[in-house]
Amino acid sequence: MQVKLARELGFCFGVKKTLKLFDEMGSDSRGVKTLGTLVHNPQVVSELKARGVGVAYSVDEVDSGTLTITAHGAGPDAYAEAQRKGLRLLDTTCPLVTKVQKIAESLHKDGYQVVVYGDPNHQEVRGIVGWTENTALVSTDAKELVPRLKALTSSKKRVPKKLAVVSQTTQPAERFKSFIAELVSLLPDDFNEFHVHNTICQPTLDRQSAVVELANEVDVMVVVGGRDSANTKHLAELASEEGVPTYHIEWPEEIDPNWFKGAKVVGVTAGASTPDAVIEKVVKTIEAIEPEE
Repeated sequence: MQVKLARELGFCFGVKKTLKLFDEMGSDSRGVKTLGTLVHNPQVVSELKARGVGVAYSVDEVDSGTLTITAHGAGPDAYAEAQRKGLRLLDTTCPLVTKVQKIAESLHKDGYQVVVYGDPNHQEVRGIVGWTENTALVSTDAKELVPRLKALTSSKKRVPKKLAVVSQTTQPAERFKSFIAELVSLLPDDFNEFHVHNTICQPTLDRQSAVVELANEVDVMVVVGGRDSANTKHLAELASEEGVPTYHIEWPEEIDPNWFKGAKVVGVTAGASTPDAVIEKVVKTIEAIEPEE
């Protein structure tokens, strides 16, 4: 079976930087806790666990030692609580996430009602909201958002008349543009300023354009990465939207030869936290499958 790889796939520079840091720590990483999973990939999480790296889901769960802020970042309350408890803090926030946090914080301080385009349950988004003193609204649906904005402006509290939107770094670019266009058409008159900051990161944009390109050149797409990984899920969605059968897997062992009946060329891409070794094993597994008519 012939396999074609996306021109951009796998580890982004932020993930590489974070994992390199843990590799350099060696045995010193034993006992270190991460605030949430370091990256959303099961193989990486398993490897770190085997090396003694633990996961905490709030600062309250860590009483001593080293706490790592993951690449997804965290809100200011996490830093303050870690400092109060005397924890050693290791900050591996992706610089591109830090950029969004600073933009959101600055907009909030300048009197804007901040909106974050993204998943309200995602670690990155919760952190961004924290930098607005938890005042930012989160949505990916303009029709759902507008009544909440109207409720703000009709309340007796003094509310901002300026609106600004930022995006979770791993959101699909075209969907963000559509959201903004719809929001503009529905925006209440109470807001006299509207600013948009496209904060989708370049590695995400590169991987998204590459998967769309590849999906139009192959018979089947396989997307490799954690099912909890936002950027990986979006790659699978974008490939599927191009009309090609698409399968999102975490492990090479999930591959089913029946997926490739009648296929001649299979496309493979991977999320930004998927190790090269996993991608290579997926490719070898598919290549070993005999094409069927």
